[in-house]
Amino acid sequence: MKKIVRIAALLLAAVMMTLSLASCGGMGNTVMELGGTVITENMIEFWLSRYKAQFVYYYGDPICQQYDLDNIEQFWHIKDESGSGKTYDEIMSEFIYENAETYLCALYLFDQYGLALPTETVTEIDEYIDELCEKNASGSKSEFNAILESYGINRKQLRELYLIDAKVDYLQEYLFGANGTLGVTKVDKEEYYQANYVRMRQICFFINERPELDSNGDPVLDSKGNVKYVDMTASETQDARARASEALKKIQMGTEFPSVHNEFDENKQDNQYSSIYISRDSAMGSDPALEKIYTELQDMKVGEIRLIETENNLHIVEKLELVEGAYDDSANIDFFSFYDPETDALMTFEGYLVEPLFLEYIAESLEKFSADVKIDTDALNKKKLSNVKANYSY
Repeated sequence: MKKIVRIAALLLAAVMMTLSLASCGGMGNTVMELGGTVITENMIEFWLSRYKAQFVYYYGDPICQQYDLDNIEQFWHIKDESGSGKTYDEIMSEFIYENAETYLCALYLFDQYGLALPTETVTEIDEYIDELCEKNASGSKSEFNAILESYGINRKQLRELYLIDAKVDYLQEYLFGANGTLGVTKVDKEEYYQANYVRMRQICFFINERPELDSNGDPVLDSKGNVKYVDMTASETQDARARASEALKKIQMGTEFPSVHNEFDENKQDNQYSSIYISRDSAMGSDPALEKIYTELQDMKVGEIRLIETENNLHIVEKLELVEGAYDDSANIDFFSFYDPETDALMTFEGYLVEPLFLEYIAESLEKFSADVKIDTDALNKKKLSNVKANYSY
């Protein structure tokens, strides 16, 4: 039953969790309140512990190497390099506080809309809690509570926290799902597309390493279906740089881009596309090289041509004007697919937009309710990443 908990995914993107007053018994002192819906100190501690585990898992070793630390706990006391004067402990903990305020607003709306979780969803959560208890404490509730105490909660509270995830998912689907009251409109899709996508065409040259080719000149694949690469000599890389310079000069002298592409391009895998669309979050934009190209394209004008070097390629890139409604063209489906870590599969453009639209809706609602939100800042600030235990299990 368990999904990837979204609070952990806040390393990449903001999402919501919430809890109503009626189901908060024993969750500790209230630190946030809106119209009878509350966030408590125990909830904050639990979310911090879960976020800390995700952060340490993904970034712990690289950060220790970067700062020459003996362990990741030393990292929290380092001051932010931007000059804010705050430690990373303060900055990252505040990030969780801000999202907790968002969670507060989301469940308040859940109650305002008169929503209730389906019985089967609650049953599934209860069964999963029983599985955790059996697996981690041989079915002993007292032993399981002792384990959970390390993260500021008990078995009953863990159940409530899992219900939070389900309620937010339900609210999101209620508003923006396939049959949602608001849904994802054509205007929503076009606005997101125009704000987040760039379009280009490119001529590629391999440097440092190139694909291994078979006797037919086709790339050789490994057991996982990925292209195998072989190292290039310094002389081969130098020749590639010379060819790239020659190609760029031809374009600058007036030769049409497609003609130069046909003569020089070495990355035949992209020949199936007449142009390439990239956003920072799309499946096609998750490659570090494409991320660098995306960043540069944002600074370029339509029609501008630039030579961009990535780790193993030289790219002659031309920025093209966005074509209205390109996301509805089946020929562009690869560019409008998004990776979903919860299902380990790709989702459609419309499916992906459900969450950012939901986040925007909650943010606007929170702004509207801001005068009614009460926050105990002193109590909240006592909970920090540095003083919670990393929670890898729940």
